[in-house]
Amino acid sequence: MPKIRYLTTERIPLNSLQRSWELTHIDRVTKRKARHYVVNGKEMPSVTTVLGRVWPKPALYNWYAKRGREAMAEYLGEHLGEPIEHGILENAVAEAKLRPKTDAQEAADLGSAAHDLISRELKGETVVVPAELKAVMEAYHKWYAEEDLELLDTETAIYSEQPLAHAGTIDALFKRPNGSYLLVDFKTSKAIYDEAEVQVHAYREAIMNSVPGDCHMDGQVIRLGKEVPDFEVRDIDDHERRLTKVWQAALHFYHALEGRKNGV
Repeated sequence: MPKIRYLTTERIPLNSLQRSWELTHIDRVTKRKARHYVVNGKEMPSVTTVLGRVWPKPALYNWYAKRGREAMAEYLGEHLGEPIEHGILENAVAEAKLRPKTDAQEAADLGSAAHDLISRELKGETVVVPAELKAVMEAYHKWYAEEDLELLDTETAIYSEQPLAHAGTIDALFKRPNGSYLLVDFKTSKAIYDEAEVQVHAYREAIMNSVPGDCHMDGQVIRLGKEVPDFEVRDIDDHERRLTKVWQAALHFYHALEGRKNGV
């Protein structure tokens, strides 16, 4: 069997509740734009890779189309009164194709930078907040000030082999004064989408199913405003049964698609 070639490989610490003396870190790898994890030699797809493959995104498709139309209109608007030659039309179409990708990458980069700042601040580091992230960080501070939390982990890995193998990286895991846990995922999107609920539920379930004894863990998706420093919280624990069914269906669908692709 040929050796798998990964584009990137990172060593990620395992979360506190799953960590053991024999397994403290796992490898996070990227290949063909998909993220996977390697645990004890076994490759596992990331939760986001699973959902990205099988979850419908009509709002995203509509946004891509809208940004493409706007880009084309802006480009052609600069040539009003001119003869519309073939080259102008080609350039307008090219701009319509490029603009959504550029905007999406900028949004992803801003989200990654926000996660990095929050993680570093949680670890006690002094951070310098760029202008484009001031609203996001102010929103985060407002949320955190309303909570009474003890940090256990930030940017650590989770994994599960049941019902099918999967893994991921959580934004933060906290402990509350009553002994319960809170797993948090921060978003800088304009809304909290159902996919985010499933993502956090999958993270919670992976940890809770592997920790012996009674482990009470809530989950939250927290949307941090990019223009206005506000925040929105979506609690996950109220929908556990529904989300379990949805996540397991998504996971089985993903593995079925991968099996078909690989001729299994």
